Amino acid sequence: MNHRHLILCLLATLTSMDALAWSRMGTVAVMTAAGLPCFKIASEEERSRGPVSLKMLTISTPGPNGWKDVWTVMFPNASFGDPSYRLPNKGCVRYGKAPEGAESSDAAPLVSGKVYGVSFLGRPPSASDPTSRYSADFCLLTAPAGGFQVIQLTNGKNTCAPEEKPR
Repeated sequence: MNHRHLILCLLATLTSMDALAWSRMGTVAVMTAAGLPCFKIASEEERSRGPVSLKMLTISTPGPNGWKDVWTVMFPNASFGDPSYRLPNKGCVRYGKAPEGAESSDAAPLVSGKVYGVSFLGRPPSASDPTSRYSADFCLLTAPAGGFQVIQLTNGKNTCAPEEKPR
């Protein structure tokens, strides 16, 4: 195969790729609120890009056949294709407690030491910003007073260690 043919094949592949493949993944902040994990779009995201309109929140955990959803929230919107719901200022969504007007699945019991993933589907205010997903991984440790302490995992960590800093 000559170089010209190889370049044409590569260009054809690149131009046929889904535009969503170029999307940027945003960050979720996970913290502890009343002994449960609580989720929101990271403050840095909203400071630099503006308030995010939300469609859906999914909490999942890895298993032998891939990730399994343990709780899902659909935020109230006029149209699924055009999100308009925003969390209240400085608000977060506590695990198992869907915001008023939102629809959710039943929340599965959480397990200390297990790794979970959180993903928001939404859109920043600028149509030129391709970000549509915001995610983070976290785990839980049993808190001395009951409930859980949340540990947000960073830098590709996928294990829950007590020496990590709770949030």
